[in-house]
Amino acid sequence: MRKALAASITAGLMTLATLATAGPASASATVCGNGGDGNLGYWQVCYTVNGDGLYVDSVQGTAKRTDGGGAKSIHLEYVKADDVHWKNTGQVTTNNFTNNQSVKGNVSKAGNYCAKLWVAWNGGHYWAGQACVNIHT
Repeated sequence: MRKALAASITAGLMTLATLATAGPASASATVCGNGGDGNLGYWQVCYTVNGDGLYVDSVQGTAKRTDGGGAKSIHLEYVKADDVHWKNTGQVTTNNFTNNQSVKGNVSKAGNYCAKLWVAWNGGHYWAGQACVNIHT
């Protein structure tokens, strides 16, 4: 039986966001969402999961500034099913960021796995969008 990945994004909180759903993919899925605001900049966040069913070979998170603005201090947070923190990337100053993580194993639980963008601004870190892939058998 062929397993599939279905993709969906969620967005909200203090940002302008675009909601979308992508159809299932047989081995991999990429989902993108938009977020941010006038202070943080406007961003496209994408998350790619490479694998089959609950097996994940690798993931890739990207963040690209879409309003033509300059570099900001940002990082991606990766979360597992039920919004459980997995890891953060290092903080970088850029307007176009790509991060790859090798997983090579089964996830412990089906659900939404996300890349969340955080922008450093005015002494804090603020959520500026996310993209989520639903991993299931």
